Amino acid sequence: MSTNRIIDTESAKDNEMSRKPSFANLRTIPAPDASTSMTAVVAQGAGESASRTSTRPTSREGRKQIAGFFTTDMSFAMHMLARRQNRSLQALMAEAFNDVLRKYGESPIGD
Repeated sequence: MSTNRIIDTESAKDNEMSRKPSFANLRTIPAPDASTSMTAVVAQGAGESASRTSTRPTSREGRKQIAGFFTTDMSFAMHMLARRQNRSLQALMAEAFNDVLRKYGESPIGD
């Protein structure tokens, strides 16, 4: 019976270490009044200026992230190509996506 306790204690430690941060930590942030936006309160709690109303950079507004998982060889090859072409990886990916759209008869979107 004592071995079960040891196993249970060890699994409890594993569970504690793998947990994501709790929303209970947000209790330290003051409650917003009617004139304060929620993003400003979150920014203030994170140590940023309360005057900032959005945490998203303006260069990303109106854009949506597209992501994928590739081999390290593919990642290295794309980064090296981007470097040799003096372009960003995002610009190369936009070109590749536009090529795929053309291949299947769709109109390319652009950047």
